Amino acid sequence: MKERVIDLFSCIGCHALGFHRAGLSSTVAMVEKDEFRRSVLARRLPNIALHSTVEEFSPPPADIVFGGPPCKETSVAAAIHNKRTGFSLWPEMLRIGINAGAEWIVVEQPPGHSAWEAEVCNDLSKAGFHVARLEFGACDLGAPYIRRRVYLVACTSLSRLEVAWREGPRAIEAVARAANARGAWDPGKLRSLRVDARSAGEMERSKSALRRSRLEALGDSNPPEMAEVIGMCIASALTTPETPNDQ
Repeated sequence: MKERVIDLFSCIGCHALGFHRAGLSSTVAMVEKDEFRRSVLARRLPNIALHSTVEEFSPPPADIVFGGPPCKETSVAAAIHNKRTGFSLWPEMLRIGINAGAEWIVVEQPPGHSAWEAEVCNDLSKAGFHVARLEFGACDLGAPYIRRRVYLVACTSLSRLEVAWREGPRAIEAVARAANARGAWDPGKLRSLRVDARSAGEMERSKSALRRSRLEALGDSNPPEMAEVIGMCIASALTTPETPNDQ
């Protein structure tokens, strides 16, 4: 499919990989602040324009904007540690989606912050989008861990959004079967990272700091299969003509 995708808060590219598997492979730009993660993206996806900050990003035209604004100050974990301030880069993501002329905006977050979700949905509605909420976990796709995530899928076309939302359960089943067939969760095929720092102080040394960067990047990444589910939902909806009452 030729739909142009902007990938925000790209980490090491797992969302882009999932979309690619779903047939949405025309990523026109990626934005990632962390230097190590940008180096991974530049090596793995050298033909995609790579930017460092969402605040300074002027987006090209795109059909889909996908991203998970950092949740360190909005999540349940932040509240537990008394660090929930409500600060979010969501307003920048919305600005990018509007300025890009996107038909779809997909916002990914951990579950548990209903007030923040309501704020995002309200902002999207004011901007002319209809919104559906999908929640599932990596465990639903066969992963040996839970990792539940919420996806607020917004579209300017209500009829297309309804198709995407109905496609969710079937997409989850299809991705789970495909992941199992290719051995995505087979421990024998998963590459392990060696973490052998002998002390916390060693974590600041170059080799161990690199290990830490790798582990943090993996910890911040959803498996590509999760984005693949969302991509399949959108791809299914793209074949649906807009109705006169959509706008």
